[in-house]
Amino acid sequence: MRKSLIIVGNSKALIIPASLIKKYDLHQIIIEETEEGLLIKSATKIDSFQKKVKKLIRNRSLICRRMNAQASHPDTIKYYADPENNFSEVDVDMVEGL
Repeated sequence: MRKSLIIVGNSKALIIPASLIKKYDLHQIIIEETEEGLLIKSATKIDSFQKKVKKLIRNRSLICRRMNAQASHPDTIKYYADPENNFSEVDVDMVEGL
């Protein structure tokens, strides 16, 4: 979409069609400079990547709480003490990050 800027006082303004304002929830906006130009996005709408990151953080906290609660349980201690159990599939880097 190609638009022209209009003069408003000593400034210039961009008129954004109402359909785009509604579609992208542009009642408050963030303007970012990029290598290609300006990026206009909603300040109130969280993008899908941000939602996924927040979900991962919540899930990580839940997993850590569950692990801490179960770590001192007698059955858990007995299970991990048994040399017959194979932990070769455990991702050590992931566990250390917890």
